[in-house]
Amino acid sequence: MPMPAPQVNYDLVYLKGGLDLITPTLALPAGVARDAYNFEASITGGYTRIQGYERYDGRQSPSSATYSALTVTLTGTIAVGDSIVGGTSGESGTVIAVNGSDIYYTQATGAFLIGEDVEVATVSQGTVASITATGSLTASQEAQYLGLSADVYRASITAVPGSGPIRGVLELGGTVYAWRNNVGGTAMAIYGSSAAGWVNVPLGFEMSFNTGTAEIFDGDVITGATSGRTATVTRVVLETGSWGAGTAAGRLIFASATGNFTAGETLTVLAANKATVVAAQTVITLAPNGRVEIVLGNFGGANPQLKSYGCDNVNRGFEFDGTVYVPISTGMAVDTPNHVAFHKQHLFFSFGTSVQFSALGEPYQWSPLLGAGEIVQPEDVTAFVIQPGDQSTGAMAIYSDNFTYVLYGTDSSNWNLVPYNTGAGAKSYSGQNLGQTYTFDNRGVITLQATLSYGNFDTAAVTLNIRPFTQVRRNLLTASGLNREKAQYRIFFSDGYGLYVTIANGQMLGAMPVRFPNAVTCACESQDSFTNETMFFGSNNGFVYALDVGTSFDGESINAAMELNYNSENTPRLLKRYRRGSFEITGNGYCEFQFAYDLGYSSVYIGQSANVAYENNFAASYWDSVFWDLFVWDGKTLSPTDVEIKGTGQNILLRISSDSPYYQPFTINSVILHYTTRRGLR
Repeated sequence: MPMPAPQVNYDLVYLKGGLDLITPTLALPAGVARDAYNFEASITGGYTRIQGYERYDGRQSPSSATYSALTVTLTGTIAVGDSIVGGTSGESGTVIAVNGSDIYYTQATGAFLIGEDVEVATVSQGTVASITATGSLTASQEAQYLGLSADVYRASITAVPGSGPIRGVLELGGTVYAWRNNVGGTAMAIYGSSAAGWVNVPLGFEMSFNTGTAEIFDGDVITGATSGRTATVTRVVLETGSWGAGTAAGRLIFASATGNFTAGETLTVLAANKATVVAAQTVITLAPNGRVEIVLGNFGGANPQLKSYGCDNVNRGFEFDGTVYVPISTGMAVDTPNHVAFHKQHLFFSFGTSVQFSALGEPYQWSPLLGAGEIVQPEDVTAFVIQPGDQSTGAMAIYSDNFTYVLYGTDSSNWNLVPYNTGAGAKSYSGQNLGQTYTFDNRGVITLQATLSYGNFDTAAVTLNIRPFTQVRRNLLTASGLNREKAQYRIFFSDGYGLYVTIANGQMLGAMPVRFPNAVTCACESQDSFTNETMFFGSNNGFVYALDVGTSFDGESINAAMELNYNSENTPRLLKRYRRGSFEITGNGYCEFQFAYDLGYSSVYIGQSANVAYENNFAASYWDSVFWDLFVWDGKTLSPTDVEIKGTGQNILLRISSDSPYYQPFTINSVILHYTTRRGLR
């Protein structure tokens, strides 16, 4: 009688939970990662190979690059990198690949004409036989050619002029601004992005005035009654007094002037006396080596506008709307604030242990007589984080390294500072609000609510299960940010690592490290014209990068890998013969990954596997497009990928890796393992 075939069992493993470095193996689900970098926990489940980043200066982005093809009857030579020009049409492009008579090019300025000469450096190298290629490309080649096209666009994008790292970055009104030391390192400058690259933002001049008897407005042309000098006012900074009482005093900001004003002279507008000059104007300059922190705020007024407010620890605080830079004088002896917040129509600055706030609705006024004031903390302030709520119900958390306070109230008449926790705080530049407040302190990533429940113990950290990773980087944090579309709190470190923490409805889905070849020195959030979430960050090399775009790390390969927990199929003392696996993978473009596995706790007595490459070509499906033939109706975004597994052991560990500058992101949702149960271990 023939023996019955062994029964094949199927184990469905969902990839979820993120990275875990400390939980015992048998207490951990099989879909949790034991090692990982450059994968993220997806809000919809599974682990996603992260998107890349690319340099930015306002020119066309590398990720938007496309390529075209010509069939050329060659009479000479056309090589990669050549600039080709149509002898008749004048159209041009940069060659990215040559395959026989097929010429692939990017940065096309228009369309070539059949029959015209193709010139390189004004010399004909052949004629256009067809405006399409004769041969077809594989999905892998198409992805590579897009990557080569991106490289061409990338080459024209430059670093911010100057020296040293990027010290601050801001996106405002569709323009990205960056702070960097000048070439000599003697001052700091601001540059704005444009279609031609980085453009210096002049800081202009400031001039003090007093005895203001009639109001001066932005845009007025002031004239010195004695000197005859003129200037157009770009910002009126009223600091004390009032125009009606003839006691107005403050400063005037202007971009340029026809010579120097004279101390003591009267300022006029259209021949009407307005105020008195205290001292001649001075050029606004910034001392070098600051670390710029910025918030956005709108103080209303006659022309309400969202503006940025910031500080950098070496200069006065400032207001900046993209054109006008206004230094803010608080009256402190050393007027170099460390941190900034916009809260309940007050501007807040910290100076070590001192928290200063402006008058209500007046970011330029810091006199206690006008409603400004001070709150003293037990330690140097490291972060302000506005809590959820509106202007009537919200509060503000004030952090130091070891203390957390919450400020309630609406102004100086009813502020109420409440101690929240002792021994739990935040590192500078780590505070963010994603439904709950998240910070990074000596325990790792914590929430304000968790510290109330668990105090200053390690259990307060939502990243307790990756404590070895956070502990070695607790003093290396440089920046943080949010990606609300992916529900992620992100922190970055000076060694090039970062941590993406995915949270859905207040529940952490997983934290997974990332590793960039360009360390993040500062960061800001942004949305593109299609309201897609992105971030910009500055690095040590003087470049500003757009994050969550492209297929590479600014042209370099994205090296990603993860190793799942040992899976014993809930029978840790039974041997299993593993036969096959099937990964469920989703994506929107060409990708490859390498797969390997270890059996029996990676025993040296069992033959282990080598990496095997698998590829997928995903294409999104679109219906009801406007134009016929301009849509894909049979594309796929999900595919099962079968992998070979052969061998016997009591458990199996799965490894997935990817290393390329042109693979699109992909998500591995789950894996089904095929195995046959054998005998128990002896």
